[in-house]
Amino acid sequence: MSLAGRILRGGRWPGLLTATLVLCGLWVLCTGHNAEARPRSLQELAAINGKLIETGVKYGSIPSLYRPRYDAVLDANLSLSDDEVVFVVMLPDGARIYPQRIMVWHQVVNEIVDGKAYAITYCPITGSLMAYDASMAGLNLIFDTEGRLYDGNSVLIDRNSGSLWLQETGMAFDGPLLGRGLPMVTVFWTNWGAARSVYPNAPVMGKPAGTRPYGRDPYGNYLRRGNYYDNDRLIYPVQRMDKRFQRKANMLCLEYEGYLLAIDVAYVKKKGAVNFFAGPHALLATHDPKLNVVRVFNRQIWAEPFLFISRYGKLMDLKTRSIWDPATGAAVEGNMKGASMPEYFGGYSMWFAWYSINPETLTVPGPGVVPESLLSPDAPGSDSRAAPAPGASPISTKPSRH
Repeated sequence: MSLAGRILRGGRWPGLLTATLVLCGLWVLCTGHNAEARPRSLQELAAINGKLIETGVKYGSIPSLYRPRYDAVLDANLSLSDDEVVFVVMLPDGARIYPQRIMVWHQVVNEIVDGKAYAITYCPITGSLMAYDASMAGLNLIFDTEGRLYDGNSVLIDRNSGSLWLQETGMAFDGPLLGRGLPMVTVFWTNWGAARSVYPNAPVMGKPAGTRPYGRDPYGNYLRRGNYYDNDRLIYPVQRMDKRFQRKANMLCLEYEGYLLAIDVAYVKKKGAVNFFAGPHALLATHDPKLNVVRVFNRQIWAEPFLFISRYGKLMDLKTRSIWDPATGAAVEGNMKGASMPEYFGGYSMWFAWYSINPETLTVPGPGVVPESLLSPDAPGSDSRAAPAPGASPISTKPSRH
């Protein structure tokens, strides 16, 4: 067994040496899974075309939307409940809100902002929410759902060239644009109550004209149990399966410095903050309670990674005991006030779908997560004697007696 393996099994080392060796061990574990699982050649991409699943859904049966109508938050609030699922998309002119109850019937919204095209895409079968910059070499691509699936995930087709694209990856695997990829746009999967509170002036996609039953989801209901969204039943087969998470666990999925990451949203919300490594990169996943989403930051603030804990609704680093805003990654109290961590964004997918397309993905929780034994305020490597700056309110390690 390696030195790192012995340490992770509970070996005792004095003081700072323990923290240093364990963190090095985590780095070794992470670098053993270089997550480059997506097709590496045009031939591999083109091979996807022979693995598509026919669903019986014809092209045009799921109509995409083009520059839909938007309502004000106050008007939308008349028909949306606070716990209803909505998607927040950060476009160049600000946040826009897309109710899942509408997206499930159309799956693609094509939008034009400042002369550039953007595609907001959602596959209900795989719970995949991705938004893309669809402007390519001066051409504004307009997308539809094609009708076939790959690993359960929707295949998209652009009207401009007829090329076929994977909804979950934004990569063209057939047609004149074979091998081209679309840059991602920031999206958040949240609920209506949080979205309208954080973005009270955001436009909300309104109900399109027509007779579709927008209050009824043909696949189930995210607010109830015992339906497609929370059981293990798959409608269509996939190439690979993995049992580390529930098949339909909601994962925040992103790429960071060549590493593919899948972060269990429910796990991070429960923990509040999770310190982890992707290869040599020190990252932090934290719950933003205002928008009710998980965010990812680079926690390499000085020459060494900072460690964070979440206690009683506050985020604190163990090095200086400063208080940080989990929504922005900025220090708001203490010696680090004014400092900030860069944030990284991704999309969302059910675990079974993300893993099947990206089997070498790193996961949270997983081997790269920093052990909780290092995350007490008196853990080796933390400066438990550092006094907070005047005006700071460090997190107590004991519950209040109120």
